[in-house]
Amino acid sequence: MNKAYELEQLRKMLMNPELTSGLYLLDTDLTDDEIENYIKSTGSCFYIKESLFPTRGGSVFELFVTGLSHQCTGNSEIQDLRYLLITAETDRRDIITYNLLIQMMRYLCMSGRTIIHVHGEYDLMSLTHEDLCKLKEALAHHKDIIIVASKKKGHEGGRDEPLLTTMVLKKQKYRYMENRLDKVHISYKNDDAHKDALKAVLAGLEKNNIPYSIDTYDILYKGNIDDYEKEIGVSDRVIMFVIPKYFESLECMYEMTQMFKNGHVKERIFPLADLAGISRDGDGLTQIKDFWQNEKIRKSERIKTEPGGSSFLLMEIQKIDDIINTLDQLWLFICRNSTGNYNKLIANDAALLIDELKKTLPTAKAQIDEKFIPSRENQPTVVRRITQNGEQSVYVENNMGSIIIN
Repeated sequence: MNKAYELEQLRKMLMNPELTSGLYLLDTDLTDDEIENYIKSTGSCFYIKESLFPTRGGSVFELFVTGLSHQCTGNSEIQDLRYLLITAETDRRDIITYNLLIQMMRYLCMSGRTIIHVHGEYDLMSLTHEDLCKLKEALAHHKDIIIVASKKKGHEGGRDEPLLTTMVLKKQKYRYMENRLDKVHISYKNDDAHKDALKAVLAGLEKNNIPYSIDTYDILYKGNIDDYEKEIGVSDRVIMFVIPKYFESLECMYEMTQMFKNGHVKERIFPLADLAGISRDGDGLTQIKDFWQNEKIRKSERIKTEPGGSSFLLMEIQKIDDIINTLDQLWLFICRNSTGNYNKLIANDAALLIDELKKTLPTAKAQIDEKFIPSRENQPTVVRRITQNGEQSVYVENNMGSIIIN
C-alpha cells in the first residue's frame, strides 16, 4: 500500500478548482484518522467530522443529523429544530430534518470550502436514497463548496447510487481508467447529417473497450450542464466533433473555451472535423467571429427590454466574450495542425481515429511473479559454456549457466 501516493491523490482532489459540492465515497486504504490528520495539516479547507454508526430500531441518518447539530453551539434556531426532530411525529420528520440540514450547513460552512468527513462504522452508501437526496439538496442552498465525504467501507447492499461520486485514491496494479476525467469525452453538436458518424465513433470506442463519457449518459436528471461542460474541458482526452453547427452552439463553443483554458490541447484533443462550406483561412475565422459578435450585440439589446433581472443573459454574454477571445487559438489548432481525412477517420467504426486515440491510453502490465521457477519444459534455452583452467577434463550436463573450474 502506497499511502504517500493516496495522500497526494487526496490533496489533488481537495485542491481541484473544478470540484463541486456533493457526496463522495473515497476508495482508499487510508484510515479515517489518516484522512483527518492530513486534511487538517494541509489547511486547504475547513474540516468538520461526524459519525455514522448502527442503531437498534432508530434512523442512522437522524443520529448523524443530531450529532452534527450539536456542533452548532450557541445557535438557538438549530437547537429548537433539533428538539422538534426528537419529538416530532413520523409524517413531519422529513421536513424538519431537511430544514435542520439547511440551517446547519449555513452555520457550519461559512468559512469557505468545507469538507464534512463522515467516519465511523458505516459509509454514505449505508444511507437510503431519500436521505442522500435531503443531504445533497441541502448543500445546493449554499454558494460555497461543501464536500461530504466518507471512506468506502463496503456497505453497498448491491445497489447503484447515482448521488454518490466515487473518488479512487488507491494506486491500482492494473489501472486502466478509474474515474470520469480519465474517460474519453465527446464534445459534439446533434445533427442529422452527422449522426451516423457519431454512431461510428461510439461503436469504435465500445468495440475496443474504451470507456467514454457523453452527455446523453452522464448528465443525469437535474445534473448541472455547466459543470459537465467544464468536466469536458479538463478531461484527459476529448474527441471534438467539429461541424458547422458546432461553431454556432453556445454549449459546444463554451466546452471549447474550457479545453483551451486547461491547456495541453495538442495532447488531449482529437479533432474530427467536417467544416463543409467554411474555408480554413482567415475568411472562415472572420465568418465565425462575425456570428458571435452579432449574437453578443443581439443579447445586449435584449437586456434593455428584458423584464425583471438579466443575470442569465449576462452569463451568456460572458460566455460569448470567452468564445470570441479563444477563437484564434481554436482556428490555429484546426487549420495549422492536420485533422486528417474526415471520411477515412470515421470509416469502419472510426478505426483510424480509435487507433490514434489508443496510442495515448494507459496500458495494463502483466504482474511478474519473481518467485516463479520454470519447469524443464518451460525453461529458456541458454548457451552452455564451460571454462576449464586445470589439467583434467570435466563432463558437465544439465547446466543452466557458466561454470568456471580452476
